[in-house]
Formats: sequence, C-alpha cells, structure tokens
Amino acid sequence: MWFKIKLSRNIVDEKGRDKKIQETYLTESDNFAEAGYKVVQIVGTDAEVEDVCMMKTFKPSANEYKEGNKIFVVKVAQDMNIDDSIKTVKYALPVFADNNEQLQTIMKDYISQGLDDMRLTTISETKWIFI
Repeated sequence: MWFKIKLSRNIVDEKGRDKKIQETYLTESDNFAEAGYKVVQIVGTDAEVEDVCMMKTFKPSANEYKEGNKIFVVKVAQDMNIDDSIKTVKYALPVFADNNEQLQTIMKDYISQGLDDMRLTTISETKWIFI
C-alpha cells in the first residue's frame, strides 16, 4: 500500500538561522505505523509527523524508483461499456522520472502493454521524497 507522510522539522538554513520546514514523503508499507517509522528513521526523532495518509486510490507504480527521480502522480482513464452506458473509470498511480520527457516515454510504454483503451488525464509533478 502507498502512504503519504507529512512532517515538519527544524533545520539550519544556509545563513545559519533556524527554520521550520514541511516535507512530504511517499513510501510503500504494510501499515500506517511502518510508514511513519520509515520516515522517522530517515529524518530522526526531532521531526513532528503531522499526517500519515493511505493513498487508497493509488495503483502499483508504472516503474521502479531510481535515485534522483521526481515523483509524478499520473491519472489515467478508461471508458467502459457497462449495461449499455459508458462509464469512465480513473486510476491514479505514481511514476518516477527525471523530467516530463522521460515521463511521457514511460507512460507510452506502460499504456502500450495492453492498456490501449486508456488515456492520460492528469500529470502532476510533486516535491515529495520517496523512501
């Protein structure tokens, strides 16, 4: 399951001043506690975990994360004929890419794997950190 974890913590900025920042992390975990614990292991115990949210609508990612990738949230839609009426089913999934051009290639390959009746509806670049 995918979890989004928001936290705030104090850092020392480049001018030597204390600054409170907020960060958002994305991780795959079995439960809420494990997701929160993963972040605390990375940033330490001085951080305040504000929210741990299970991303119920996220499907498995379209590709594997590589160091330095940005996280994009991509929504795809599929029109289905159910009881003689067209229903649109939308899916959200994380995609890891260095830039938009690479993302487009990844999604073209993803859809060409037998998902030709799907179309991209939304691409959102995030500032989330993957762990």
